Amino acid sequence: MRILSFKILFLLCALTVSGNAFSQDPCLPFSMPSRETILTSEKLVLAHYFNRLPMSLDNRPFDWDYYSKQYLRPDGEKNKWLAQGGYLRSRPMSVLPKAENYKVENLKKEIELAIARGINGFTFNILSLEDLDKDSYLDNMLTAAKAVDPRFKIVLMPDMSAFKGDTNKVKQVIIKTYHKKGVYRFDDGRLVLAPFLSEKVPYNEWEDLQETLKAEGFDVAFLFTFLSSKKEYINNYLPISEGAGTFGTPLPNMGKNQQSAIETTHSKNKIYMAGISPQGYRPKSYVFWESQGSLAYRKSWEDIIEGNADWVQLTTWNDFGETTQIIPYTDLYGSSGTGFYNLTGYYSTWFLTGKQPKITHDVLYYFYRKQSVDTPSPKAGQKTKASHSYIKGADNIELLGFLTAPAMLEVEIGINKYTKKIDAGIHSFSIPLEDGYPRFSLIRNGNKVVSFAGTTKIDTMQGVPDGYTDLTYWSGSASAAGTCLTKNFEDIP
Repeated sequence: MRILSFKILFLLCALTVSGNAFSQDPCLPFSMPSRETILTSEKLVLAHYFNRLPMSLDNRPFDWDYYSKQYLRPDGEKNKWLAQGGYLRSRPMSVLPKAENYKVENLKKEIELAIARGINGFTFNILSLEDLDKDSYLDNMLTAAKAVDPRFKIVLMPDMSAFKGDTNKVKQVIIKTYHKKGVYRFDDGRLVLAPFLSEKVPYNEWEDLQETLKAEGFDVAFLFTFLSSKKEYINNYLPISEGAGTFGTPLPNMGKNQQSAIETTHSKNKIYMAGISPQGYRPKSYVFWESQGSLAYRKSWEDIIEGNADWVQLTTWNDFGETTQIIPYTDLYGSSGTGFYNLTGYYSTWFLTGKQPKITHDVLYYFYRKQSVDTPSPKAGQKTKASHSYIKGADNIELLGFLTAPAMLEVEIGINKYTKKIDAGIHSFSIPLEDGYPRFSLIRNGNKVVSFAGTTKIDTMQGVPDGYTDLTYWSGSASAAGTCLTKNFEDIP
């Protein structure tokens, strides 16, 4: 298997900072608000941080690190994931090894990346009590956040799946973190906990825990977070919580389904944290969620903005095992995964400011898979069947345009050319998946204002060359200023 060097050019916009505001970005169709606006907003855009999959696992160069040599290889970790074709299909972009304290330095870079797209905090997934030990995952994150900007929120999220519903472990989380500086608290000083999969614990057990904590002098505010926005969860848990949250699913109806929960929560004068997810694919279990390119992400944002949610949780910032990540990502072949990251800037700004950003220059985004959703993995366990989806899969190439004026969108692939005339604004144009490298163009007054090719080859008929399925949506963007090329994370200030 050929692994490309970290020197390959990945599609990602280069972020620049001018004074207290981000300057106009060639990969965004508008100018981001100031850092001050993002970090002082009453509304929160939180990205779920999965601490087991940071930028770098071992401080080695891209070609030789644990992601490339183990997680993305079918024979990695002593053939543990051979039947699945490897544990992951995507990974973080390249980051250079650091001379010292690489874990904290890389976390600082992740926080800067998040702020640059309107994310003002992380919900920090706690998988074990050891995550809270000195110099472990949480301490490193708090150190990094303090160094970047103490206003960046770190909201504790005990994982009740990993804790197997054991509230005694939640109590230990509180004891270990209660006096730590930097963990998120309400203005009245209460420590905020947003347990993932809160419904795994009956609400009367949560109530018992709260009474015990109060008697022992721990002032804690719970914001229970569920896998869905079922009415029974909201009604049963809300009386003992400061609010409710939903862990987003990458389906187009996810945002609309949460609107009634937002309304119910607000009627009780409590907080609602809406869940939004870009896509979902689990190579280890042959399961994917059909997000229809960028549709599920865009529609979820629009629906929760309409519903006036208080907080948003993006699920996730970096869970490559479920392919729900927002952070820019790639693979062993140099594929680009930057579209969801850049879209986040537009929608988070809309959510934080309450005003839809005005499009100031044309930007194109693309989203597509390497292969058909029905393609089996002949070298893996799927010799005759494809992955399972919760709704019908879509074999499309999507071109998404943010336009200042009417124009024509064009997609070329193989011998075929597809065009669509559109007005100013946001428009999506999809064509059938075909073999080859697609080229995307914006044509106005007979001139190609923007024209660029996707970095990922499509092999719909025979499947990817290595014989293993990859149902990740790969993506990139470009504008008249160029294709926003950068070599790695280090090129982003």
